[in-house]
Amino acid sequence: MKAFHKRRIKLKSKGIIIKKDSKNIYLHLLSFYLDITISNNMLIVFSGNTSWSMYNFRLGLLKNLLSNGYKVCVIAPKDEYTEKIIEAGIDFYPVKKLNRSGINPFEDFFLLNEYIKIYKKLQPDFIFHYTIKPNIYGTLAAKYCKIGSISIATGLGNAFSKKGMLFYFVKYLYKLSSYFSKEIWFLNESDKLVFEEHKIITKGNVFILPGEGVNTSVFYPSKKIITEETTQFLLVSRMLYDKGVQVFVEASKLLIAKGYIIHSKLLGQLDSGNPESISLKTILTWEKEGIISYLGSSNNVSQYIENASVVVLPSYREGIPKVLLEAASMEKPIITTNVPGCKEVVDDGINGYLCEPKDVIGLSEKMIQFIHLPAEEKNKMGKAGREKVLQQFDEKIIIDIYKEKLAQYSILPK
Repeated sequence: MKAFHKRRIKLKSKGIIIKKDSKNIYLHLLSFYLDITISNNMLIVFSGNTSWSMYNFRLGLLKNLLSNGYKVCVIAPKDEYTEKIIEAGIDFYPVKKLNRSGINPFEDFFLLNEYIKIYKKLQPDFIFHYTIKPNIYGTLAAKYCKIGSISIATGLGNAFSKKGMLFYFVKYLYKLSSYFSKEIWFLNESDKLVFEEHKIITKGNVFILPGEGVNTSVFYPSKKIITEETTQFLLVSRMLYDKGVQVFVEASKLLIAKGYIIHSKLLGQLDSGNPESISLKTILTWEKEGIISYLGSSNNVSQYIENASVVVLPSYREGIPKVLLEAASMEKPIITTNVPGCKEVVDDGINGYLCEPKDVIGLSEKMIQFIHLPAEEKNKMGKAGREKVLQQFDEKIIIDIYKEKLAQYSILPK
């Protein structure tokens, strides 16, 4: 009877109301059934700093794991993409204490405590953490709760751009948390070398994930081919200075001053919580001056890439920028910077051009070089880009890596 009482409590916790004096054998059997089915579904948690990034970068992965018998839950702050995650059939649990740009250690202590409470409540079988704060505090919480986890550095972020107090603080915390992570993943070799040079990682538990992947069936080449018409330059990113948005605007201004007839367009959301954020007022000023057109943000990036002649991203540093993979997958040439994350996607002169970061003149020269390139060569560049994506960055490759890693740690669907 004691065993039955415990199962009655479990059923009640699952939302099934049981009368106190009920001793029905069928409920007893139902309890066993629920215990078996629930325990057999391994729960994988994906913890990041925005719902937006989880939806836009990892939806294919999450849905694939779900269809393969795993339970999947996203932990992130709520934003306009939270409902989209839920509508996709993926569980969601909000984290409320995560301030992406905050550097207050007392705030972060409350964040650590929140992660511990969430992980104790959900009791996941494995956790993947993304970006600095989830990587640090989420990993420490996972260790406290005795849950295996992997940290994924999707980029180095603002903390690594200057060697100030914030850098040394983050360096110490990253080094501490790395001891408790099963593995540390990077999206490019250069970011891994930075961690090694600063002795943040010393163990051999390092892995290079070749980007977040791209669904090559969705981002498919259109029937429209590049002709000699007016060149459409498209930059897709969050509106941040370190994405090279202002550099792109200034380079476009130079081309217009030289008499080139071009259309330069910005597509992407504002990000007021980021210290590198560009205000809407500034963007509208550029637009009023006739330099660029601001398209706002969109859930259907492919339609804008389809209409572009070339996709431009003069970023200062990246993990592996998803938009460049999407553009290449759609056979669009690329102009980007010779920096970690971007240079991995472009073979200079083959599927696009590389220029130096923060170099307005250098970028403008590459834009002019593209304008004068014959249409046949532009289309050839696009085809080379898709072939590179199919071989190295297809989402299927990335999903298989996740599955292999889960199997390595005996986290298997049943």
